[in-house]
Amino acid sequence: MAIFVSYSSSDGGPAASAVVGALRSRGFDVLWDGDLTIIHPLSIPAWMETAVRDRTVLVIVSDDYLKALLSNDFLERRGVRYEAGLVRHKIYHHGGANGCAVLPVVPPDIDANALPSVLQQLVIHRFDPRTLHGEEELVRSLGALEVVENGGEVMQVEQGVHRSRVTLAALEAHPPSSAFAYRLAHDLVEQGEGDLELARAFDSVVAVAKAHGDVRLVSRLSQVCLKTLSSTLPLKGESALMAKVLVSGKAWHLLREHRFSQAASVAEEGTQIAKKYRDLTTAARGQRAHARVFLHMAMEAMPYDREFYLRNCEHLLILATTLYRSICGPTSEEVGVCASLHAEKQLLRYEMTGERDLLAGAGESAGIAEGLLTPGTEPYHWLTVLQARLCLAARKYNEGKEFVSSVIATADFPEVVARSHQVRADLLLATREKSEAVRDLLVAEELFRRLGCDYAAATCWWTIAKIDSTKLVSFRLSAADVQRLEDLAPDPRDRRLAVLAHELRAAKRLGRRCVPDWACLVDRVQHA
Repeated sequence: MAIFVSYSSSDGGPAASAVVGALRSRGFDVLWDGDLTIIHPLSIPAWMETAVRDRTVLVIVSDDYLKALLSNDFLERRGVRYEAGLVRHKIYHHGGANGCAVLPVVPPDIDANALPSVLQQLVIHRFDPRTLHGEEELVRSLGALEVVENGGEVMQVEQGVHRSRVTLAALEAHPPSSAFAYRLAHDLVEQGEGDLELARAFDSVVAVAKAHGDVRLVSRLSQVCLKTLSSTLPLKGESALMAKVLVSGKAWHLLREHRFSQAASVAEEGTQIAKKYRDLTTAARGQRAHARVFLHMAMEAMPYDREFYLRNCEHLLILATTLYRSICGPTSEEVGVCASLHAEKQLLRYEMTGERDLLAGAGESAGIAEGLLTPGTEPYHWLTVLQARLCLAARKYNEGKEFVSSVIATADFPEVVARSHQVRADLLLATREKSEAVRDLLVAEELFRRLGCDYAAATCWWTIAKIDSTKLVSFRLSAADVQRLEDLAPDPRDRRLAVLAHELRAAKRLGRRCVPDWACLVDRVQHA
């Protein structure tokens, strides 16, 4: 492995010299500025750039190095300031906690908990230049960075934490939508009990789970990470990890499980933790997640409660949008996602009131979002589905079908595809194409159920049952049956179970007619 040692010669020389000697004795190819008298580069800045770009960088942490890393006003040592800037860029360009070819090395006289967040996000190594204590751990970590792939399988370099680092590095090296990354995410979660490395890499792993729409995997990942973080004393830069898991993990899967009150509570808790530790990006994400939960609560609420939820949604969405604008700029993708959510809120208001101005406003907000989002990304596909729903509201059925058909044909995100089939079914029903609509609903129901979105799956199932129940069970539901079940069971999951329970009961009567007692059946499935 090719290594570059980055340090401040004013106060980090002894530690750097000890690290270089220890690693060279182990056979590593180590480069540092102690070699300049031998190699005589034509341009020292170009030499630095090449070394930082092409090699694994060991950062020897010292007071002067931290000043150079954090401030452009540290002029005493221009060389280390330039070098530290290159290292900082390498860290940011990598964008992941694990597999990053920058390893901070902290001598005994430096408090690891006081390191800046740019270093806290990495795997920190203790090393004593006098006793060489920490040498073995450093060598193992360098070995773990050498991820070797053979036929799509990751070779296990080390056990325990080192195996996790290798697997995480491989996961981060592949697109989240790839089957290989998905398999690695499952492996990590399956063996991740108590693994702090998994919690540190939560963003990378949850991105893979979400790209595949796997609600159960997100739920399990969140559970494992929260348990690990609750039982571990975090370093200074890791205190906000809990907020990320709550907002991007637990609140996300609770929303899809239709557990709105819990999702709202978790999103709020995560937002408050993020604010406490000044993680503004997670705080904005938490506010937006909370707003989305309130929007769904408004969709399901009784008419007299909807305005309350919508006002809360609007307030939180304004806060999130304002915060995102200050962090990422007014034309960022995150602001585009907020605009899309605002359009969805306006569409619901139109559906409540029938005011055409609200529908026009929703279209304008969707247009703003389209200008900010990148085509092909998941948020862009969700926006396309929303545009199809706007077409349904405006009775532009053929245009709406084109929107969702394009998503079905091109999107790699299973949840978006399932929702597209469901919305296309709504458009087909509006044009009285019932057989085509049922086909789409059957596909959507199967996809949703496979992903763990049981409420959405049951909603599709119930829509089919109202059109033609014989596509699902051996008897036909009458209009009176449908109305009775909807009155007794607001949750479509309970209606489905009651219908299936009646079919089972009727089959046991050997052909004799069995009049359904829906009240009894619903009560049984609700209290099973």
